[in-house]
Amino acid sequence: MTMTLGADGRAYGNAGCNHWFAPYTLNDHSISFGPVGKTRKMCAPALMEQEQRFIKAISSVQRWDISPIEQLRLWPTQGKPLRFWLEDS
Repeated sequence: MTMTLGADGRAYGNAGCNHWFAPYTLNDHSISFGPVGKTRKMCAPALMEQEQRFIKAISSVQRWDISPIEQLRLWPTQGKPLRFWLEDS
């Protein structure tokens, strides 16, 4: 799974099988994503299920922080955070 947060307020990345995209709003430590769109490629059922869970979690994110090991954590309304690492240049 990948995520890029563009300076133009658009987020996008790869959800495992399909590319996804959504508008986002960032204020201090709160972040929210608008309607999530994605491409419509078919993949293995397990990968499609993982992708659906990711899209559902992104849609309910309310806040963010940086962990002690420098992960970006996006916290949905319920459950564990989505964790991302900075891509090596």
